[in-house]
Amino acid sequence: MAQESGFSIQFNENDQVVTLAGVLRPESALAGAEVVRGLREAAAVVRGRLYINLKRLEQMSYLGHRVFTSAVRAVLDAHPDIEVILVTSSVVPWANRRFAPIAARWPRLRVEQYDQAFYPGQRVIESDGLLPVLRAQTSVIWRHEREMLSRHGLKPGAAVADICCGIGDFAMLLWRNFAPSRIVAVDHYRPFLDYARSVAGEFGAEDIEYQYGDAASLFLADETFDFVTSRLALQIFDKPAQIISELKRICRPGGRVYVTNEMMGHIYAYPKEEPVTWAYRLIPQMAASLGMDVNFGPKARAYLEDAGLVDIRVDLLEVNNVNSDLRDFAAVAAGWRDYVVDEVAIATGQPPEVVERLRSALEDFLYVVENRRGFAAWPIYVASGQKPQ
Repeated sequence: MAQESGFSIQFNENDQVVTLAGVLRPESALAGAEVVRGLREAAAVVRGRLYINLKRLEQMSYLGHRVFTSAVRAVLDAHPDIEVILVTSSVVPWANRRFAPIAARWPRLRVEQYDQAFYPGQRVIESDGLLPVLRAQTSVIWRHEREMLSRHGLKPGAAVADICCGIGDFAMLLWRNFAPSRIVAVDHYRPFLDYARSVAGEFGAEDIEYQYGDAASLFLADETFDFVTSRLALQIFDKPAQIISELKRICRPGGRVYVTNEMMGHIYAYPKEEPVTWAYRLIPQMAASLGMDVNFGPKARAYLEDAGLVDIRVDLLEVNNVNSDLRDFAAVAAGWRDYVVDEVAIATGQPPEVVERLRSALEDFLYVVENRRGFAAWPIYVASGQKPQ
């Protein structure tokens, strides 16, 4: 790995990927020698395709662009058996604008914007229909979660990163209750961030930094934050280990990575056990067809350990209609009913009779939540691990 004034280049031979990150702004053509050498050495050992990952390349000067494109051209000329693929993302919009015209002219050079299909469930997760669901969920979870955060290592004055922040309500609650020295909240769906910024502005929380970004390739420096969170998010990605790797990267040694995830298959409702159990067994199957694992909660411990984190702590946070505000929990249940029936069932191609049965079962769950003689429970697993010092 080469690194110079905020720029780095690294080659992963197993994946045949050269990754450029930071700011490529050489003061002279000679200063771009690492780029030329890195691409040439990678091309000498790959077979078929050489991927050049630009997802974390924040800036590229005019001279940097010349050095880079000359190096790519040299690789293509010297290796007629290699195809070069530039991997970009919407988080770095200039990359597509600069390289798409070149790729149209150069054989064996392609540009792929990977977050056009960032993760299989993207089309149903990045949806305005989720906004009321997210608002209701935070309201009902916070009264329980707030007491757990200290046990999992959050202290007043900590530098906090909230990754996959959604509509930003959790970041706002941390800002109000824990007075972090810095808080950065990142999400990949711009309408959620627009909403978050508007709410932060209303409450005078201008010092919350909201960023548009990719949880698997963050524009945040190594070892910057004391407490890194990702709530109800790992379960929506088909490659959660990649997200955890990024969470660990930006966490300081001795800091903690904190995640929450559901066990939707264990949602319970009495006296409507049969239809509700049927629904919450079907929903994880539908989610799985979209690359999501909404039963990820109990698996978080193993994933954190596999990432090299230590001092793993796990708690079960149960939201039920005895320990929670009934109006908030009912709003969650109603939001799930509408979102699952109107978006998830349609996205997964459920037949009409299944959709109607699903709607009826989720109505039953809402009925139990609101019924003081009934009992409805929603299990969420809270897990955290420390980055070794």
